Parts: sequence; C-alpha cells; structure tokens
Amino acid sequence: MRFLSKGYLSQAGIGLAITLAVLVLQFAPFSHLNNVINRLDGILYDMRLSYLPPWPESVANIQILDIDEASLQEFGRMPWPRTQFAQLTRLLTEQGAITIAFDVLFTEPEINAATKVLAAVSDPKTVKDIQEVAPKLDGDAMFANTMRKNEVVLATLFHQEQDIQKGQLFRPSLVNQGDPSNNRLYSFKGYSANTRVLAEHAVSQGFVNVVPDSDGFIRRSPLVVQQDSTIYPSLALAAFQSYSLAEAIELIWQQQEGRAFLTAVKIGNAMIPTDNKGQLLLPYRKFAYFYPYTPAAEVLAGRIQDQRFDGAVVFVGSSATGLADLRTTPVALNFPGVEIHATVFDALMSPQTQPFRPDWWQGMVAILIMGIGLLFSLLMPKLSPRATELFALLVLLITLAANLLMWHEFYMDLPLTSTLLVIICLSTYYIGHGFLRENTRRRQVKAIFEQYVPPAHIEDILEQPDAINLEGQKKYLSVLFCDIRSFTTISESLAPEQLTRWLNQFFSPITEDIFNHKGTIDKYVGDMVIAFWGAPLDDKHHVTNALKTAFAMQATARRLEKTFLDKNWPVAKIGIGINSGEMNVGDMGSKYRLSYTVLGDAVNLGSRLEGLTKFYGVDILLGEESKHTLEAESSEFLTEVAFLLVDKVKVKGKLQPVTIFCPLNLHLQPELMESCQQFNQMMELYFSRQFNQAEALLEQLADGFFNQTIILLYRERIRQMLKTPPDENWNGAYVHQSK
Repeated sequence: MRFLSKGYLSQAGIGLAITLAVLVLQFAPFSHLNNVINRLDGILYDMRLSYLPPWPESVANIQILDIDEASLQEFGRMPWPRTQFAQLTRLLTEQGAITIAFDVLFTEPEINAATKVLAAVSDPKTVKDIQEVAPKLDGDAMFANTMRKNEVVLATLFHQEQDIQKGQLFRPSLVNQGDPSNNRLYSFKGYSANTRVLAEHAVSQGFVNVVPDSDGFIRRSPLVVQQDSTIYPSLALAAFQSYSLAEAIELIWQQQEGRAFLTAVKIGNAMIPTDNKGQLLLPYRKFAYFYPYTPAAEVLAGRIQDQRFDGAVVFVGSSATGLADLRTTPVALNFPGVEIHATVFDALMSPQTQPFRPDWWQGMVAILIMGIGLLFSLLMPKLSPRATELFALLVLLITLAANLLMWHEFYMDLPLTSTLLVIICLSTYYIGHGFLRENTRRRQVKAIFEQYVPPAHIEDILEQPDAINLEGQKKYLSVLFCDIRSFTTISESLAPEQLTRWLNQFFSPITEDIFNHKGTIDKYVGDMVIAFWGAPLDDKHHVTNALKTAFAMQATARRLEKTFLDKNWPVAKIGIGINSGEMNVGDMGSKYRLSYTVLGDAVNLGSRLEGLTKFYGVDILLGEESKHTLEAESSEFLTEVAFLLVDKVKVKGKLQPVTIFCPLNLHLQPELMESCQQFNQMMELYFSRQFNQAEALLEQLADGFFNQTIILLYRERIRQMLKTPPDENWNGAYVHQSK
C-alpha cells in the first residue's frame, strides 16, 4: 500500500524527527538556541502590544509627577532638598492625591543646616538659639511629618553587593499560602533603602528593580523578590496595597518536585497570576508617556489650577536623561522607569484584563508541537507540492488565529515561536521534498515521452502529471499504422548508409506530421511507424487528429518525391490504416526495457487495415468504429471528407466482419465527391444482393473512376456472384486469409 510504502514511512520519520528537535529546542535549558526562541517569543509579544487593539481604559486616576529637565532648570539639579519633597507631598495631598509613590531613593540623611552652624559657633546663647531653630530646619523630619498626612510609599533598590545595606527596610505585610522555601524568585544580597526616619513614617516600601529579558527589553516586572529569606513587594504592588486598603498581600505557592513555584499574588479579591519567578507581563500601552505627566515645577510653583490629582495615585519619578531612569521596552527605547511602575499598578487595578502565561503553557506548547508534527508527518507525504503549500498555510493561519484569540479574549500569552518553527521546518522539508519528487517525476515523464510526443504535448503532460497513468489502463483510443510499400526492393537498391539517410529523411517529416496533430509515437518498426491518439493525455478529437495526420502524411510523401528523385533515390509510397476502440495503454516491457505502447484487438485491426491498402489500391483505410466516432466528434471537418465504402471484410484473427472505408480529402480533390457517392450506391446494391443493378452502375463508373484496382476487384466479384449466387447466410463480408 502506498500509505505504508517505504518512501512514505521515511518521510514521516524525518518529519517526526524534526518535530522532536523543535521540542528539545523549546524546553532544553542548556540550549543556546533556546535563548533565540525566547527572543523571538519576546518579539511576537511586542508585536501584539503594538498592533492589536489596546487594553481597556484605566479604572484608576493614575498620574505621574515628572522631575523633568524643565523642573531641574527651575528648581536646581538633583538631589533636591527634602523640604522640596515635603512641599511636593503637601501640595499633592492638598490637591486630593490618595497615594503617592516615590520612584526616588532617600538613602542618606540630609545634613541639617543648623548642625553646620553649631560647629562654627561657641557662644552659649547662640548655640541655644540655634538648637531651638534646628528642628525647623530638619528636612528629613519635615518630609517625614508631611508623609504622616497621606499614604506615601517609598522606593527600595536591591542588588547583589552583600556589604552594602543602606537604610531601613520596611517589614512587608505578606502572607504565604504554602511553603515558599526553595523558590525561584529573584534573590538579592544587598539593598539601598531609605533613612530610618523616612521609612518609619512611610505607609510602605517597594523595590524598583526591573529585570530585562536576554535581549535587553523589559517585558516583565517582578511583583515580589527575596532578600535574606524575606520576600518584599514591588513599588507598584505596595502602592496598590495602600490604594486598595488591603491589610495584607497573599502569595499563592505550588509545590512541585521539592520546589516552590509562585502562581499568583492575591490582594483582597484580586488574583494576579504570575510566572514562577513572581513576574507580571507588562501590558504596555501603544506608546510612552501614555499616562498624564505633570512637571514637578508646575506643582511646586503653584501653577496647577485643575483637579487632576483628585483621587489619584501619583508616581513621582524622572524622565530626565541625566538621571538615567530611561529603559528599553517594546513600545519605546527611552521609556521612563516611573511609567513602568504606573503600568504595573494599572494592571493590578484590572487583573481580569491582565495578560498572563498560564501554568500549563509548557504542556500546551508540547501538545501543539507534537500534534502539528504528527498531522504534517501523516498527511504531507501524500500531498502534491501545491497542496502542501496550501495545507501549511491553512495550519499556519489557524495557529495564528487561535493564538491571537487566546490573547484577545482570554489575555493568555502562549509562546508561539516554537509552534511556528515546527510548521515552517516541516513545510519547508515537505514542500522541498515534494518539488524534488515532482522534478524527478517530470524528468521521468519527459524521458519516457520526449521521443514519442510533441514538445508542447510534453509540457501539457508535465503540467498535469496526475492525468497520466504509466502503470497501464484501458482507454478508447485511435491508432495509425503507416508502412512504406515495396520497402524490400528499396532497401536492396541502396547501400546501408544510404538507406539510413533515406529512412531518416522520410521519417523526420512524417514524425513532424504526427507531432503537429497531437499524436504519440508508439514505435518505429523497420519501414513502419505506429502512432496513437488519446494518451497519455485525453484527446476529445483523437479520430479527427489521426485522420488529419494521415492526410498530412500522404501530402508529405508526395512532397518528398521530388526531393528523392533529385538525389536518385527511390520514391516512397505509403499505406495507412486507422482504427479506433478500447486499447491497453501503458509503460510495458520488462525490467530491462520499457516502452509506452498500445495493445489489443483494436490495435491489431489497425495493422490489418494498413496491410489491406495495397490490396484495394487505396492510400488510407479507416475502420467503421473510427468513422462512427469521427461523425460524433467533428461536423466541420466532415465537410472536407468523403468516405468511400471499400468493403466488408473478415480479417485474420477476427470473427465479426468489419466495414472499411477509404477517406478522401475533398479539400484537395472536391471532384471526387460525386464518384464516391455513386460507388457507395453500387456497394449498397452489392450488399443487398442486387448484383445486376450493381454491375450496371459499376460499368457506368468504370472508365473515369480514380481507383481502377477496386473497379476490377468488384467487377470480378459481381460476375462471380451472378455465376454462383451466395447462400442465404451471406452477409457481404469478404474473408482475407493473409495479414
């Protein structure tokens, strides 16, 4: 069976091997190519963000207070005095801000100006006066006292320098649902936090670390990290806890093979899914500076007259280039770091529209890769290259549509690169193999047919190879036998090399006649050429084309007479027999030599008809089956042909009599029409046993008739019938004993 052929199994096996290779690339952590796949997955994530419809509108009033270049020019370069931050906090509180999150570190205490003065004076009274004024000049204290009047979240930066642990860490209010030991969270050794006095007056602290992907782009943001076995929230998560008035943050853990994997962060009723490193996919808007930005100078100078901060959560940070808080993201190469925290906060406010990668993504990707691999491996070896292309395109479109549907409707980020990779690799292999197989088949077909059919016909065959069957079939065809008369005499009169040239010069134009009328050369047998019509490609007018070829051959033979006479060569006379019927056609022979040929009784009869042309003195003989088919094929061509009813014969090897005709080309000899009709009337009288009337009509035709051989033949037959009438079973058939 073809389904289980060696070639099919080989192709299917290679397809499965490609599938397994892609599967290994996706999940093997040691593979460098795995990083490439992750990089491509990141690019596809970027494209979704850039080209798909945006996320729903923010449900919270998110504002960004920007310490931009203009603010730095107006109020001085950083670091600003703490009194300035205290003033910012006070003004934002007065304008209705609910939560203020600072993306600014206050790791060092600010030196009180009074302290500097005390070091320079010794007068007791002056010292006392300065000490009384000192608290009013304490920027840290003033900033801390201002923070008491609002929900202020401060920033922390974690790092790997264990010797650097600055400031006071805020004890987070985290609740673990499960055992967090041996987890995969990002872990740090050192930190840079805020001064103790500020940390004690802030409502919370959150880290501002972001971890870029291997290509440097920030697509994820950790919600929690670990430092010395303690887990801390991010700035955005801490701000969200404060904004939502949640008492605690719950971490949902799942144990697997002795390791703890974080699956989600729960705050109140909000469940935010994360990856096992505690990261959140960032649902960036389509561009940077999406959220409302207000320069810090506008607030400090009292130039804000609207209610933009009313009920808002305000992230205080900087977009100034010199402060180095610009990040590379999918939507902008210089994306303010403070807006990343605002984006995370926005996502936490709408967890139901937050993109996430489900826990079962690896199993789903593996199923998709194996499913597509099996589907391609089972089906594609049986498809043509064009069908393979269409099938691969269909699977590709369905895969893309399903992935985008999961993203748009369910906010699932399922990796797509490895799935596309297996489709592309398998498609490339099977399409390439298909074209190679097709090319091999085309070469085989061309090798078989280029000597037997015209070049244009070969192109038709190559364009529709499925339309041919080399293995053999029964088809209704027409066959033509063309034989050179008196060839033995001709061959004896020529030297061998002359005979070769004589045959080549004769058969070349004869073959061209066959090719010009869509015929297929069966073979050359000495002085005979055999051709057929209707295979390897179907021909609805195979009898018409065969008869047109016969007329062309006779014209070619007459044209060659002058050429041969000029060379003192014998003139070639030909006889042609044409018959139609069911024949076996195919690539037949032995394992040593095959030939595309026709076999069957209809073929044998065509050969017998050619042999009878000399007996009846005609150039062409046509079987009655061919005549009936011709009448159904072409009405226009029939106006150019007359059919001389030659005889009803029983040839050797045939039991049933066959009526045979000599087709006459009226286009060349229109005057033959009347003679042909009269002769056919005579033949009807002959077959109806009216021998006296047949004889009288025959004698009227005799003197001017174009074929005296047939006149003499029937004159003798009629006289014999008059002398010895046939019995009652006589059907008019003449029995030929020779081939």
